[in-house]
Amino acid sequence: MPLRIIERVYGADNSDNAGDDIVHALSQISDYKGQYRYRFDRDCAHSNPYFHVMVFEIEGISDDAYGRFSDRLVELGIVEVNTQA
Repeated sequence: MPLRIIERVYGADNSDNAGDDIVHALSQISDYKGQYRYRFDRDCAHSNPYFHVMVFEIEGISDDAYGRFSDRLVELGIVEVNTQA
């Protein structure tokens, strides 16, 4: 997820709040607590901050569950919907 979008939604240096909301979104689509293992990371290697991202990896998530999770992230405003076909 682009850090520029996270900062726009949560403010600068507020990625912890974004992380909490992302984990909550995952729990909302899970069948039980702790169903999916996940990890966060940041990739800020690019010299242009426009390309800095928060990486959120989820182990063993089905395509259906991932779709529902993605919908939650769109609702939070963290992920933009690409409307181009």
